[in-house]
Amino acid sequence: ILGASLIFGGTAVGAGMLALPAETIDAGFVPTIFGLILCWMFTFVTSLVVLEASWLSTCRSGGFLSISRMALGRPGEILTAILFWFLLTAIIVAYTSEGGQLVSQGVKEVALIEIAPAIGSLIFATFFASLATVGTSRVDTINRVFVLGLVATFIGLVGTGLSMVTISNLLDHSDWKSMYPTVISIGILSFGAQNVVPTLLRYLDNDPMKARQAILFGSLMPLFLYTIWEAVFLGIVGTSVLEVGNKMEVMSVLGQTGGSIVGNFVEVFSICAIGSSMAGASVSLVDFFQDALEQGGDDRRTKVLVTALALLPPVVIAYAFPDVFLIALEKAGLLGGVSLYGVIPALSI
Repeated sequence: ILGASLIFGGTAVGAGMLALPAETIDAGFVPTIFGLILCWMFTFVTSLVVLEASWLSTCRSGGFLSISRMALGRPGEILTAILFWFLLTAIIVAYTSEGGQLVSQGVKEVALIEIAPAIGSLIFATFFASLATVGTSRVDTINRVFVLGLVATFIGLVGTGLSMVTISNLLDHSDWKSMYPTVISIGILSFGAQNVVPTLLRYLDNDPMKARQAILFGSLMPLFLYTIWEAVFLGIVGTSVLEVGNKMEVMSVLGQTGGSIVGNFVEVFSICAIGSSMAGASVSLVDFFQDALEQGGDDRRTKVLVTALALLPPVVIAYAFPDVFLIALEKAGLLGGVSLYGVIPALSI
């Protein structure tokens, strides 16, 4: 159960943490935590619905597509495929956009050369596309490095920042009207791990009771981490962050307010969060295209073609709109997440 819980929690935690501070500053700490609890409840309930649909499906070895095909027929499978494509594409657009910003910033700091964020997006996407063509094992190795860095920098960031938290910064500002849609949409996306529920059920020998426990503990993990993350961020920067014109600059405000050590942690944390999330999302989208096109072989040329079909559209969008990170995540959470994880499984039981 512990391993299954970690799989669920690890799938949820990722680059959504970067968007949380930017999208919750207007609401304030108390409304944000209330909104995150609502998103956790949505995730937990819809995960149980997915579990029920997986259990009732006679094809237990299948995922969302198999469940929808068995319960809703060919039209349901097509609708699910479209929603999956939209969700993963929107996520990769967001990650590629923000990854390009980080690459551009990193090249400027290390090599003292300025490159446009759009060029950074191409470099970022090319790196992960090459990994996707090599295979999941190589991606897994790179992803472990990113996850290790993510955990280490998060612990360092929290450990360093907790002493700087001021309670008045957390309680002075509350705007409940700002909770929807931004907090809810990013929250739903940040908790999203319902897609691994069929896998967890198989992993736990089709035992629904164990799967329910894994979902409960696994979903509480990101709720705990996000609560600490919001407390540290808003507790340090306070209402001064509301004066920032560009929402994506709020992370740099944390580094400026918390000092050089916190600033370094923020930079590495951002890179690891985007990298780990992009690794999983890119492989998932490539595998999805392979399944949809029934091209599951190991032929290198086929793999390159499928990777290009999967990743080229989101890369082009990110190249054309380098500041689309938050917008893409909002649409992915509110439209893709609710429809795919909430509506489709409910119709399947």
